[in-house]
Amino acid sequence: MKIHKAKNKNKRSVGLIFVLQVVFGTLPAVLLVIFAMNVDDSNMLVGGYISAAAIILCGFAYTILGRKYNILISGLKGERALYKIAKKFKNKYHIFLNVPIRYKHNRSEIDMLMVSENGVLIVEVKNHSGMICGSEKDEHWIQTKHYRDGKVTESEVHNPLRQLARQRDILKHILRAEGHDVWLDGVVFFSNPFVKLSLNLVGDNTFVVSGEQELIRFIDEYKPPKRLSEEDVDDIVEQLDRIM
Repeated sequence: MKIHKAKNKNKRSVGLIFVLQVVFGTLPAVLLVIFAMNVDDSNMLVGGYISAAAIILCGFAYTILGRKYNILISGLKGERALYKIAKKFKNKYHIFLNVPIRYKHNRSEIDMLMVSENGVLIVEVKNHSGMICGSEKDEHWIQTKHYRDGKVTESEVHNPLRQLARQRDILKHILRAEGHDVWLDGVVFFSNPFVKLSLNLVGDNTFVVSGEQELIRFIDEYKPPKRLSEEDVDDIVEQLDRIM
């Protein structure tokens, strides 16, 4: 058994966004210098308007890119935490990281997929901080953050249990196409040490854990309704290797 790891496209995106931030962050200063060097009475007004508009647009672009950069960095931190846990189970499970899955027009990517005779388990990692509130039926959960200066912000985050259910459905169709009708379970793992959960979860297959130790305990104690044969495990691993 081993860890099968696909290339993480987000790492390339982080590098590209960082470069674009540098460009849009320095471009206003460059524009001001160019305007100052070429200004005269006849074009001062027009040049001033153009420079001001360009600087404002650069500011908007820089802000948007900054938000995207922070989201991707947060995701990479969560994936690093997941990889650390994956190494603890590499002798018990075949572990697949960043698994791209597609069935017809439905696509997704599974953060971690664990396969052994003990079943097939999907792990979806989130690195949100603050207080997370919601239920399994909500389309969005509420994230509340408290800052040192007394500021409090609230924002919506997509319900990760819905994302997990979608991944489970896609993977089930993929495995069934190869003749494997197996039980699939999933768990949402909140990796950030500064997160608190206030969730109303009453349905089946609504597993959510917070912190490394909770996830390790969940995996250790996980018992599927039906175990897999060694032959099924080998076939499923071979199929997943083709997907990777």
